[in-house]
Amino acid sequence: MRKQTKGYIESLLEDYPKYYDYVKQREYELRHPYIPVDENVGGGKAQFKKNDVQDRILITIEEDRRLNNLRREHYAIKTCYDEASSEVRKIVDELYFKSPRLRKYHSIYDLCDFKVIKLSRPSAYNYWNKFLQEIADELGLRY
Repeated sequence: MRKQTKGYIESLLEDYPKYYDYVKQREYELRHPYIPVDENVGGGKAQFKKNDVQDRILITIEEDRRLNNLRREHYAIKTCYDEASSEVRKIVDELYFKSPRLRKYHSIYDLCDFKVIKLSRPSAYNYWNKFLQEIADELGLRY
């Protein structure tokens, strides 16, 4: 796996706990778009114009690329996390799902040394790389 792909997946894992905040923020942006003030004083207003704002908002939310990517990434991580072993889950919980201020351990090396996970370092890294490859496959990032 390429180093950039690995870094991208790790950044997705760090953002995973904030998923619902990101979705809520994006839906708010779509429901309340910024409309610049029209300073054109002249001209008339169109009469009998159909008001279909609600329909356009729903279509926009369903077809929004960023929102759909968030959902796809969330689903891929959730699926792989649910199927992962307890040791891999422990690695993900300790290194990515905890707030940076609350983390005691900063690498898989630390988790193995302090016996948080009951694996040797090479096998822990093998499990971890396999987990990252599963996420990459789920997202379609691996060739």
